[in-house]
Amino acid sequence: MKKILSLIITASLLSSAVLSGCDFIVNDSNTKETSSPITQDDESDDGEVEFHFSGNNDDDTPTKDHSLPKMIEPTTCPLSDSAIEYVTTNADSIIAQYPDFSGTVLMSSGNRIVYEKSFGTTDGKTPNEDNTIYQIGSVTKQFTGTAILQLEKQGLLDVTDTLDKYFPEYTDAGYLRNITVSQLLQMTAGFGDYMLTIEGDEELHNEFVKISKESEDEAKKFIVSTIFKDGIYTDPGTVYKYSNSSYYLLGIIIEQLSGMSYRDYLQKNFFDYADMKDTYFVGDGKDLSKGYSPAQVKYISDNDDKYRKAEGSYVYLFSAGSVVSTAEDVLRWMRVVSSSEEMYNATDRKIVEHSTWLYNYGWNTGDYIWHHSGRTYAYSSQVYADYKTDTQLVILTNVSFYEDLGEISYKIYYPLVDEVKKAKK
Repeated sequence: MKKILSLIITASLLSSAVLSGCDFIVNDSNTKETSSPITQDDESDDGEVEFHFSGNNDDDTPTKDHSLPKMIEPTTCPLSDSAIEYVTTNADSIIAQYPDFSGTVLMSSGNRIVYEKSFGTTDGKTPNEDNTIYQIGSVTKQFTGTAILQLEKQGLLDVTDTLDKYFPEYTDAGYLRNITVSQLLQMTAGFGDYMLTIEGDEELHNEFVKISKESEDEAKKFIVSTIFKDGIYTDPGTVYKYSNSSYYLLGIIIEQLSGMSYRDYLQKNFFDYADMKDTYFVGDGKDLSKGYSPAQVKYISDNDDKYRKAEGSYVYLFSAGSVVSTAEDVLRWMRVVSSSEEMYNATDRKIVEHSTWLYNYGWNTGDYIWHHSGRTYAYSSQVYADYKTDTQLVILTNVSFYEDLGEISYKIYYPLVDEVKKAKK
């Protein structure tokens, strides 16, 4: 258990059909679909326009509902069929260079999914599919950051607030008076990683395991106390240091100000909003794929099954990395990030991108392209969203510490961005 937990969240497909055509549709297996035009319903009572993305099939087999949330008004995909063929052929070629890749890849442009394939297996035998569920690890942090942005817009907090306002009982941690919420968001507060602290001390680890079995609330308090006792490693605001501790504290602040559990807040404000019906939390008992950790062979004996189920508990990962999802659901969230003026308007984007260290509100930002990676004991993930070109990439894998993932992402995503830019000239 100790070895497993110490690996959770570090710093930093058999193929299915590729979609073409201009609809935001995902094919069911064994179902032949043809493109249908996007239809615009009459405006609803609240003034929002609802878009339906649906397909027809020859045998009248019901198809999955892949409608975007009605508050999203997607741009029309500008790509020609030949451009899409180039993007998909390039992606196939790149991924083929990594024979150990195992996971699901999705790319979209405007209202069109231009690439969707799954590779590898979930257990050495069962193929990964487009609806396979993976841990997304630190990609969770963008939900945490967006929740803080929402609370800020509602006037419930100011990011210049210092932490003693939210944690007044920790009088021994006088340095909290010098750390702001903004520094937590930008990971410049000086905190490190509570996971490494807990896993590096056997007595501390055993105490946490005992408390977590008795009370989720007490387990959270234990971790917060551990973070504050561990202290800060640099002066606040001076150095960027990737910090799970900072985003754990943000989750506690979200619960304080919203009066909701972190779990319920994300469900109501994000998962329901984006129609993410296959998105849950670690420990919810859903049928996740098994993960594989080839880079961590020293933790796997010759007698062990190299494919393992997700490790870690919700209370332990919490707002730093507890979400599990499918690539299709995460893409829905990326579409919200790129296209929902209600969730991210121009002012919001400026706020997120106003960061000395190019990290803010759970996003790495730059050149209008927001991205983040996630890693847990048995999974790796990578997401990109470019609101200027309205393009998105989602890669979820059941391979832990997959060092090639960043390279794969770059090589298959930026050709898509370039093609969209050329098409818009």
